[in-house]
Amino acid sequence: MDLFAYPVSLVMKFWHWVLSFVVDPNSGLAWVGSVILLVVTVRLLLMRSMWRQQYSMRKMAQLGPKMKEMQLKYKDRKSPEDRQEQAKEMQAMYSDAGVNPAAGCLPLFVQIPVFLGLYHVLLNFSPRDVSIEEAQTMTNGAFGPDQVSSFLNAEIFGVPLASYIRMPQEVMESLHPGLVREDILVLAVPLFVLAGIATFINMWNSFRRQKAAKEAEKAAVAQVEAEDRAGGPFVDGEVVEIDGEKVERADAGTGDHVDGVVEGGVEGDADERSADRADGTPGTPAKAGAAGGGTPGAGAAGADKPQDFQTIAESMTESMNKSMKIMMYLFPFFPIVGAYFFNFPIAIGLYWLTNNVWTAVQSHFFMERLEKELPMTSREGLPPSAFM
Repeated sequence: MDLFAYPVSLVMKFWHWVLSFVVDPNSGLAWVGSVILLVVTVRLLLMRSMWRQQYSMRKMAQLGPKMKEMQLKYKDRKSPEDRQEQAKEMQAMYSDAGVNPAAGCLPLFVQIPVFLGLYHVLLNFSPRDVSIEEAQTMTNGAFGPDQVSSFLNAEIFGVPLASYIRMPQEVMESLHPGLVREDILVLAVPLFVLAGIATFINMWNSFRRQKAAKEAEKAAVAQVEAEDRAGGPFVDGEVVEIDGEKVERADAGTGDHVDGVVEGGVEGDADERSADRADGTPGTPAKAGAAGGGTPGAGAAGADKPQDFQTIAESMTESMNKSMKIMMYLFPFFPIVGAYFFNFPIAIGLYWLTNNVWTAVQSHFFMERLEKELPMTSREGLPPSAFM
């Protein structure tokens, strides 16, 4: 744990030293400021990673239609060589889009050690089974005995920052003569409840944004599937030109009639054009069931495996959403439960609340920027008329 605690204590010590030029270094204000500035330091260092996380998540959602197109392209190609080619194409797609599927892991991997390190540092200002008098002569991470003594004497609204709800009475007396548990409760309960509420709000907003992005992705994927069944892109019967080829959709709903017109006035056969688009190779006949032709049994057999995969994927997504919902309602109770059962000191509540306030503000600005750069109302690769 010292591996996490020492860097955290070093950052706190630096900010406490900076604040000592402005306020009394032994005051609660100096130590509260050092905790808050610790949050600011960590979040500023993580800001670029957090942006990449949000950007990658949004970009991954926008890549959903292209990934579906790739699945349809390889649905009847099961050889190891085809699988390897599909994996290469998917990797190239991620690379071209500037997406890293693992980008969301770094911020979490950094914040958890910071929290554990801070928890260890704050608890070690007054270690268990050690009197306050002894603690004032000990070191704590980068803090020397003088700073440890200063922190133990620091107060906010008359309550020591090192105090916690279940602190033994004799420790309270030695920490701050005359301190009673009710004094700690008056500050600790609202502080940790606010921290829990802020946690819930952030998780709720995150869940709501992910749900909206998923709905937009599903709508775009559904359009890709409809285009695959119909033999090509269409929008309410209008002619959509893609790669120099025009396709006029007469009946956008059922896919019963498609008239293909190659630019330059040469009229093509509808069945051949549907076959061309179904397997991606010009001039080759359609595979059974690929574009509605062939024997019905063969078409059903060709559609079974993709449908099963899609069903499994949707089931897994639904299961993850349910788990997120459960966490959304349970995790906000953690600061409250931790304050009582894990002896979270007042300073931990300040860190938790500050961190969640920062998250809320940062997410707001990130989402505004994402809506401008990567709106979920359109899909790359098709003309703007396809989305009006």
